[in-house]
Amino acid sequence: MSKTSVAVRRESPIYHIDIKTKGEPKGGVSFEELAYFGHLTLRGASNDPAFVKGVKEVLGLTLPTTPLTSTSNDKDSIHWISPNEWLILLEENEPTKREAGIEAALKAKLTGHFSVIDVSGGQTLFKLSGDNALLLMQKSCGYDVVGELPMGKTVTTHFAKASVVLHKPSEDTFILVVRRSFADYVWRWIEDASQEYGLITL
Repeated sequence: MSKTSVAVRRESPIYHIDIKTKGEPKGGVSFEELAYFGHLTLRGASNDPAFVKGVKEVLGLTLPTTPLTSTSNDKDSIHWISPNEWLILLEENEPTKREAGIEAALKAKLTGHFSVIDVSGGQTLFKLSGDNALLLMQKSCGYDVVGELPMGKTVTTHFAKASVVLHKPSEDTFILVVRRSFADYVWRWIEDASQEYGLITL
């Protein structure tokens, strides 16, 4: 009996929610879900030159070894999560699923004790930007986003009551790495908490 492959539709964790801007697009906070980025969790020894070199050869990015830092180019980024763990974010690539190729390339290149796991289906990215994005973050996040979150920094913290990885790529932009099970909750919090500023969805 021949087997027939069945295509599985890739869906955002909040595909079921109508998040279109209501009325005329205006407001101090802009929201965008970067739904189909690739997410890889990488573990290994940062003091192993071969490991660091292998990561750079595959991704074209230097592995960040200083706590809470990140490296990036126009497409991808690597974020320090713990002394032996990094989160690799790969540019939105539906339908090519580029993360599978990167995962395979890392496994082929790296040696010794390491792991690479594709966690793309378990989390998503929320992007908040605009003149009032910082104010929204201040009332939603217990972390000191003014004094302790310079551009380029990545921290694991809480947004409302949800655990997130928070990154600040530019002065008025914040990226939240949100677990799939929390995505609906976090979006509804953003929608409610931004009412006083106005919300634009992209």
